[in-house]
Amino acid sequence: MPNDNRTGAAILLDVLNDLGVETIFGHTGGAVIPIHVEINKRLRAGTAVPRFILCRQEGGAGHAAEGYARASGRVGVALATSGPGATNLITPIADAYKDSLPTLFITGQVPSRAIGTDAFQEVDMVGLTRPISKHNYLVKDVADLEWVLREAHALAMHGRPGPVVVDICKDVQLTTLETANVPRARHRESVDFDAARADAILEALARAERPVVKAGGGVIHANAALALQRFAERFDVPVTTTFNALGALPFELAYNLGMPGMHGTVPANYALRDADLILSLGGRFDDRVAVRGFAEGKRIAHVDIDPSEIDKTIATDLNLVATLDEFLAHALASGRSARHPEWMTLIGEWRQRMMPPYGQSEYIKPQAAIEVISELTGGEATLVTGVGQHQMWSAQYYRFRRPRQWISSGGLGTMGFGLPAAVGAWYGDPTHPVVLIDGDGSFQMNIQELGTVVANRIPLKMFVLNNSFLGMVRQWEDMMDDGHHYETCLARTTECDPDCIDLDQSCRRQIPNLTGLKYVYPRLKTVRLRDPATLREDIAAVLAEPGPVLVDVWIDRAENVIPMIRPGHSLEQMIES
Repeated sequence: MPNDNRTGAAILLDVLNDLGVETIFGHTGGAVIPIHVEINKRLRAGTAVPRFILCRQEGGAGHAAEGYARASGRVGVALATSGPGATNLITPIADAYKDSLPTLFITGQVPSRAIGTDAFQEVDMVGLTRPISKHNYLVKDVADLEWVLREAHALAMHGRPGPVVVDICKDVQLTTLETANVPRARHRESVDFDAARADAILEALARAERPVVKAGGGVIHANAALALQRFAERFDVPVTTTFNALGALPFELAYNLGMPGMHGTVPANYALRDADLILSLGGRFDDRVAVRGFAEGKRIAHVDIDPSEIDKTIATDLNLVATLDEFLAHALASGRSARHPEWMTLIGEWRQRMMPPYGQSEYIKPQAAIEVISELTGGEATLVTGVGQHQMWSAQYYRFRRPRQWISSGGLGTMGFGLPAAVGAWYGDPTHPVVLIDGDGSFQMNIQELGTVVANRIPLKMFVLNNSFLGMVRQWEDMMDDGHHYETCLARTTECDPDCIDLDQSCRRQIPNLTGLKYVYPRLKTVRLRDPATLREDIAAVLAEPGPVLVDVWIDRAENVIPMIRPGHSLEQMIES
């Protein structure tokens, strides 16, 4: 790659091209105009350049980058200008940090000479993002730009993945490079695989009478889903797949217990309750799974790439710092195996209660809608959600079959995540249909990204489960405040809530085709579903549409997410009905 006569903007695009970055999600603005000028120049010249997807707000671009990273396993990239553009990325950065997503957030900054002067749209992004990013950089010299970008991209993927922020001064983007700086040596700790510790864990697993694996999102990040399945079969051990690990095992596998925790499945929580050994693979012991009394009377083993997670919240009896692919490969090559016939017989009985039963009413039951979507997509769709009741119903009732098909905000629980993340997921993996299941409250938080969907003709199928409430908060109010509601009712009327059916007119626009002579009219089709009797045929018709469809599904307002473990309670106190 040449090192002379290139501006910082040109260097940035050259490096991203060389790193294989295909898509950038973002928004324009004063401090990144040089980058957009360079993109446009290259497009006019027919030169290779990453595809730029203009989102309607920078926060949407950040969540799109997250969706891309989750669906593809590659680094998701977002670009925004300085000041408010950069600060609008704070929530996606924090979200990516909590869920360990490989993401690169590139922001513009005021000219280097103006830093510290309270210049127009100057914000200290390094200071703001230090506690919520894996690492961050401020580039004030064009000679540092290339090595910073390369290191940032590698760091986002290395070890435990996470977001990396690169803040680039505007003058750096405009300055021509004369001589590049040599990157300073970086010491990356590489932990030698400790076979003795691994063997001790395997021996404990074989000797246990009631072992359970708690598989976390690290299984997905390590591309170790198939190895996990073989491990479960070899050691005859049931597996709970945490929120971020859904899809690591196919639903129908006898060893798959589904999601544990506050709204986890009956078999997952029963197995964790009665286990004598819990082996956590690539996951945190977060407070929604490791509830009160979680570790009492059990041995705890933990394998994780991040040493800071070991003994952080739950004390372990056995532990190993290692990549999951390395640990699982060692286990499968060790010649060890185990059998737990009585335990697996009991597990099989509990698995019959994997999906909680639900009743009928004059409105559509949300569980029924998700079951139909699951059946009609063969459990193969990339399923994206916002945050709320609909998210938990989706986790419970969609029959996941493959890794990287579950795209949702876990650790941060970000409402508004769903729609922009679905945009990113489609670009990350367009080989599978992308279905968004959202709630009416969460959907409205980034509703502007419908414009991105329409402008780019993204064939999303968007199902908004509309109960006219901020449903999860309403459920907690019913349980904890005797049904008194405060500012949780969104009201199912057009006077108080946007009418999804009217959105097709506002999301229609003219776009010139390549000849510049004719106009096409991409359009968002909208549908309202209210009749339980025709639910299946209505959803089938939606899924058969070639373009984007927004579906307003009127669901039972009183429906709760069950099972549930109330805050401060134990696995034994799980509410089942």
